[in-house]
Order: sequence, then C-alpha cells, then structure tokens
Amino acid sequence: MSAHESSWTLRRLHAGELPAQEAQRVQAHAEACEACGAALRSFADAQAAFEAEVPFERFEAGVERARARQASKDQATRAQWVRPLMAVAASVLVLVLARPLLETGGRTAPIQPPVTGNRIKGGAGAELRIGGGVEPQRVASTEAPEALQPGERVRLGYTADAYRYVAALSVDAQGEVTPLYPESGDSLAVEPGAGQHWLPESVEFTGAGAERVVLVLTDAPVSMDALSDAARKAFVAAGRDVTRMAPLGVAGAQTQWILQKP
Repeated sequence: MSAHESSWTLRRLHAGELPAQEAQRVQAHAEACEACGAALRSFADAQAAFEAEVPFERFEAGVERARARQASKDQATRAQWVRPLMAVAASVLVLVLARPLLETGGRTAPIQPPVTGNRIKGGAGAELRIGGGVEPQRVASTEAPEALQPGERVRLGYTADAYRYVAALSVDAQGEVTPLYPESGDSLAVEPGAGQHWLPESVEFTGAGAERVVLVLTDAPVSMDALSDAARKAFVAAGRDVTRMAPLGVAGAQTQWILQKP
C-alpha cells in the first residue's frame, strides 16, 4: 500500500462515490495523514469557489413566464421561469469528477478547478450549469443526457469571443419550442468584456421527458421566430425524436444539451 491515497480515491471519497467499507478506510487514513487530509480539504475549498462563482437564486412562488404563455393551450407546462427573491450561494458542496490529478512521487499535484463548458469556435464556448435543488451544482455534459432532479434549475453561460449576439431556446419531447433568451424579438447583444458571461436568472423545466436546450452565438442578430422555426424543422427531420436532433440550420456557432426531466 502506498504512503498516500491517490487523488482519484480522495476525490471519489469527497463525492460520496466510494463503497461504504472503502470510504471508512480512506476517511480514517485522511484523518491521520496530514497530506491526504489537506488534499481532501482542498477539494472542498475548490468546490466552494465553484459554487460561489454562479450562485443560484431563491425564487418567489407562482412567477412562471412560460406557464402563463402556455395556459391557453391546455397542455402541461414545460419551462418554468421564476424571478429571484434574493441571491444566495449554494449551501452544499460536491466535487465535479474529472480525470485523476497527476501524481509525482506519491504527492498529489496542485488542485485544478473543475473543467467546465464546451469550446465551440476559437475562444468561444458555452456552459449549462445545474443547481438550486438538494443536489450540488454541476456542469451539464454535451456528450450525454443529463438527468435533472426535482427542483433543480439551470443557468446558461457563454464566452462570446468574436461573436456579437447570443440566444437560447428549448425543445421538448413533443416538439414544443420555448424561446428562453430572449422570449421574443431578436437575439441579445453579448455582454461587453472578455471571459464568461451568464444569462440572467435561472430556468426550471417542469413536466417529464427529454428537453433539448440550444445556445446560439452569431455575428448578426437573428430573430427568435427564425430560431424557433429552425428548431421545429430539426425536430421533424430527426423523426420527431428530440434526442436525435441535428444542429439548427442557422449561421453561427451553437451548443446543445439534452436534459432528462424527472
């Protein structure tokens, strides 16, 4: 047995992914070993910074923009929008697991922040972050569906690079398109300055089944009607299977995520 537990093992302990017997053993070792204990504490510190970077809000009950928009259609509401009562940081911590850290001579390498987002062109990128429920915050993958837990909300972030406009919408399993940012009109001008920016507020999706979220960065403004029409066409072209939709037929760069609602 090595003098220290591996970074990956300590990360799994922090994330609650070790079997009970192994977790007890590793926890006992970390409490007795200064190096492993420090590494374990550093994971909590890194996650605290991750959580504080994009706080999820508490929300006033009953404020549902999408539900009001769909009320006349006699169908289940899918996207529930709520406005913040006050901003608070998340109260729980968890590690977003990535590749194990490099190790040299039994010592763990410096802790790196979680790898997040999705690069789409040059310095452009997009990120969908999930939080606000009983589970800790996490960044949704673009490679596989992401399961939502009851009460969880999402926030959308982007790095515009040379792009000048941003828009986002969602498509549910029935092909219903909901413009998210903005609700109508043309796409939004990106925030000034380099680095990542966050679209305002959070979105809570209600109902069940798959929901595809699409964020589009463009050089020129594009109407939400045109984006919604492109989304409907992509849905039909995919055999009305929202999980198999191709990128929307619009100019610019886009990132898509599939969320599985509870």
